[in-house]
Amino acid sequence: MIVYTITTTAFYILGASVLHRQKEIPKGLDMVHSLSIMYTETLGPWAKNIFLIGAFFVLYSTLFSILASFTRIFLDAFGQIGLIDFKNRKHREKSIAIIAWSLPVLWAGLFLLFKAPVFMIIVGGIGISVMLIIVLYGCLYFRYKILSNELKPSKVFDTWLIVCVALIAFVDVYGIVRLF
Repeated sequence: MIVYTITTTAFYILGASVLHRQKEIPKGLDMVHSLSIMYTETLGPWAKNIFLIGAFFVLYSTLFSILASFTRIFLDAFGQIGLIDFKNRKHREKSIAIIAWSLPVLWAGLFLLFKAPVFMIIVGGIGISVMLIIVLYGCLYFRYKILSNELKPSKVFDTWLIVCVALIAFVDVYGIVRLF
């Protein structure tokens, strides 16, 4: 997690510094070219092809991880509100397959309809931010309302839990408010 955080932060700082200096703002279908500038300027023109190959694999793996999590999240949500019979294994497996195929088709259709990947990323980020607030609530509810006394963690754990929840909520709300 530490390595991931450090490399992601370095990527953001590199991108922000190069793109800001050039007054380059990724827009529309030219977004990939705009983002490749941060590598071609720092490493040279040869880096563009490596960036494109890397971008493909990053987006491909991201698609699968998001699809796996969203499939389960939607399945759980549909089970909670009674749209599917969550206890019926056959029905649950069929629902997983339907959701797993429907989401990429929906995403591709929206992209072909709007051709605005930056806008889609922002809308997706807002959606994930809202879901993150729900997850934080669920985490706190489970910890303080459901967890049995035998499993309760130490005061140090509880302190760090509250600190993390507060920081995540602050950044989440700040990001949403800043967009509007």
